[in-house]
Order: sequence, then C-alpha cells, then structure tokens
Amino acid sequence: MKKNNLIFVLYIGVAGVRTEDIPSYVKRVSQIVIPESVEGEFITIPIQSFENRIECINPIYITDEFLIKKHELLMEELNIKLEEQLKILKENG
Repeated sequence: MKKNNLIFVLYIGVAGVRTEDIPSYVKRVSQIVIPESVEGEFITIPIQSFENRIECINPIYITDEFLIKKHELLMEELNIKLEEQLKILKENG
C-alpha cells in the first residue's frame, strides 16, 4: 500500500441475509459501492445490521514511523479477523 493512499472501511449490513449468501452479497455490494476512480485500499466488513456505512482512514496524518507500523499491523489484524469471521459464518451456515 502506498503511504498516501486513503483507506476506506466499508461496513455492510447483512441482517436478514441468509448465512450462506453473505459472502456473495458482500462481494456484490462491494463491487457496486467501490468506485474505480478512487485510489486507496478498501476493506469490507459484514455487520449484523440493516445499515451500511463507510469510514475513511487517512494515513497522510500519520507521520510518526512507530504509528505507521502500528497502523499497518492493526490493518493486517483486521483483515485476518475478517477472514476468520467469514469462515465461521460459512461453517455455521
């Protein structure tokens, strides 16, 4: 990831969606929502809600090298947790 790219976190509400349909639903919504013209990293998180929201993390404001490393580690952990949760949803569906 480039230092100056924005990071967008998409929280996609999956309440009311059948468990086995969540991965494909999240993928379809992500494809619709994520614009091709925006440079940045997009992280998609399914949540048990009927609402969707997008948050933006701007790494430009992070200048301290320690904070940059900490931020990168947190983002990696977030991605791992997301994959784990999707796997649990699939197994329990």
